Amino acid sequence: MDVTKEKTTPQLANKSPFFLDLLPGKLIDLQFSNPISIRFKLTLVGYETGKYLILKCPAQVGKNDFKDVLVEGNGAIVRYIVEDQRGECVAFTTNIITLTVRPERLMYLAYPKNIESRQLREASRLQTHIPAKISVTENPSDDDKTLLHGLIIDISPTGCRFAIHVKTGFLALKRRQVFVHILSPQDSSTQVIRAYIRNNQMKGDRLNVGIEFAEDEQYKLHKLLEAYAIDID
Repeated sequence: MDVTKEKTTPQLANKSPFFLDLLPGKLIDLQFSNPISIRFKLTLVGYETGKYLILKCPAQVGKNDFKDVLVEGNGAIVRYIVEDQRGECVAFTTNIITLTVRPERLMYLAYPKNIESRQLREASRLQTHIPAKISVTENPSDDDKTLLHGLIIDISPTGCRFAIHVKTGFLALKRRQVFVHILSPQDSSTQVIRAYIRNNQMKGDRLNVGIEFAEDEQYKLHKLLEAYAIDID
């Protein structure tokens, strides 16, 4: 996540449909507690609203492994992260409907009747449309291949979401220190803010990059956003 502090009071959500942000390929955390406590990270294949979810069975688990856990009817807790301006952890209880072995090993889970949503971000995000660049060096040259042009599509005092259009086959950006370059609307000067890549989310040909600003650099951001007449306090 962009910011790791977690609010302590979860909110129960009975909204429909549940899965506007849950797409095939999403990594899901699946936790069992009976007869032993164990967690798996599984990939979502798809779902039928109101009926079931389909997950790929864990590749590292053999057909005869965890036979007492991976059985029809066993209950589990599903968790996944919604990586958008909301910054939420979504959770719900479910149970295994059935398991298949052909053509692939798949797990069918019961569709939830309700979900629990917990906001993970310390501050709410404001949607924006600010042209920006990110680089791995503070003063990159114009022909630097690591310089990426995009848009800041939402922002808070501590982080932002940076969107770039990418070519087919582009995977993700590594978690590392970067520099965010934002042009001031007042004098066209460039403000450079040290930051850290925290996550990536691919949506079609657009890569959304979760960025956390370095704490000692946030004063630069406040001055810059004042110039844009944006209030994020």
